[in-house]
Amino acid sequence: MNLVNGAFGTPEFLSEEPGIFTWDLATDTVYADSALAMLFGLEPAQTIAGLPIIKYLDRIHPDDKPSVAKAISDSVITGNPYRHDYRVFDRSGQVVAVAAFGRCFRDEAGNPSHYAGIVFPTNDQSQQDELSAHCRAALKIAKSSGLQTTADALEAILKELATAMPSDIAPVH
Repeated sequence: MNLVNGAFGTPEFLSEEPGIFTWDLATDTVYADSALAMLFGLEPAQTIAGLPIIKYLDRIHPDDKPSVAKAISDSVITGNPYRHDYRVFDRSGQVVAVAAFGRCFRDEAGNPSHYAGIVFPTNDQSQQDELSAHCRAALKIAKSSGLQTTADALEAILKELATAMPSDIAPVH
């Protein structure tokens, strides 16, 4: 496991490490490790001691916040697993794409009581660039072969890849 000295004088995981959390629904307290603190731009000592969920929601990109809130709410209500991709702002205000997996646990009476999960960064520009290059090559083949439906689908994918991580997002401080 790679450790570095953090800005707060405590060891913290490198940014590629997944972050783990538990959320006590009764107290609205999220306990998280230092890897999650780094992903969300929060102070590790505070995330380990516990923070309200709003502190994490405030770090989610505004365009993604409604869908994240709904997905979490649906998971709490239904008990189904949660899986969502979204963007957060790290401490420097940079956008970090993440994937989150979670599940709500219930007490003996069947009431939602705890929620636990993992969040990991998915920003890998080299993989995204490689995927885009493959899609452009496939698009060229589809167009030259007269496969218009395939070409249309590939153009939509390329458009989505180009807008998935816009570079003009204003950082949050």
